[in-house]
Amino acid sequence: MSLSKLYFFYGTLGHPPLLAAVLGRSPDLHPARATGYEVRHACDPAGAELGYPLLVPGPEGVEGFLAEVTAAEEEVLDWYEIGYRKDLVSVVDANGTALTALAYLPEDRRWTPGRLWALAEWAAEKGDLATLAVAEVMALRGQVSSEAAIARYPMIRVRAASRLRAARPRPATLRRNTVAADVQVESLTTPYAKFFAVEDYRLRHRRFSGGMSAVLDRAAFISGDATVVLPYDPVRDTVLLVEQFRPGPFARGDANPWSLETVAGRVDAGETPEEAARREAEEEAGVTLGRLIAAPAHYPSPGAKSEYLYCYIGLCDLPETGAGLGGLEAEGEDIRSHRIPFAQMMELIDSGEIENGPLIVIALWLARLREELRKSALGT
Repeated sequence: MSLSKLYFFYGTLGHPPLLAAVLGRSPDLHPARATGYEVRHACDPAGAELGYPLLVPGPEGVEGFLAEVTAAEEEVLDWYEIGYRKDLVSVVDANGTALTALAYLPEDRRWTPGRLWALAEWAAEKGDLATLAVAEVMALRGQVSSEAAIARYPMIRVRAASRLRAARPRPATLRRNTVAADVQVESLTTPYAKFFAVEDYRLRHRRFSGGMSAVLDRAAFISGDATVVLPYDPVRDTVLLVEQFRPGPFARGDANPWSLETVAGRVDAGETPEEAARREAEEEAGVTLGRLIAAPAHYPSPGAKSEYLYCYIGLCDLPETGAGLGGLEAEGEDIRSHRIPFAQMMELIDSGEIENGPLIVIALWLARLREELRKSALGT
């Protein structure tokens, strides 16, 4: 039987679901308070908050939890707590008993302490997202170093935010009304994870006849949710398209890998699809959008990809200015925008010059709404 040690958990590890995601179990937690310390936001040298807490000397005191941790779990915690060191701290439990426990303190001079950090505020705003993200980080243990796993964390957070949105109740009037036991995962590995990830599953799923399938090998290409928006000027009956080089058509061997598309981009963790649509319109085309009209959101390739697209028509003012150049140079974007009549866009779809699926979906949705949008804009 392995010996256990007493640990004091504060900050994000003081959030029981996240601690369970790290340890792989829900330990017995006992409230305690560390005196002579306080929790503050970690900041970079420029003073920008980094989203995680630091335990530093101070008069405020720190509320947290005590838990027994096994030697094997200590190894897991050490792998996870990169940039922190273990040390003994003085705590007082709920009965007023003074104890010493191990805690993770920041390495000297690695980060700058910022304002006071509040667990309740963090948990309400980011707890669910962080717990999902940490679960993906911990799944990488044994496959990559902790440094490599943490380097992937920004994209892991994007995928976690997508999973949170996906978990919302979905309509099921014709298709199966799914329950948790309908899919049973026997194993999951992640052989590749950088900007995108690949998840390799061995799973069973409920068959329409009622029984479970045999164990199936299935892989999915994992990316975060994205937003696509077609800027439309109903007064001028003009749309804005963007053009850029695309590696997908190039890898297929397409004779012309430059693609006519909508404004599009990833929905970052912490922003809504609508906010992403407005941000991308500014970044890619310098256009400020007014009212957003939702078009059908959808999975473009559900047989292989987790990507989910939030689609919009963005009403705006599009005076004739000719082609424009845009995109973020830091992200290697080289984007040309075109302001063209609606009728010309439909001709390009007919000719096959436009072959981008999301653009075609939104163009057809605009065709459905266009007459009413023009009447409203022109006051007729």
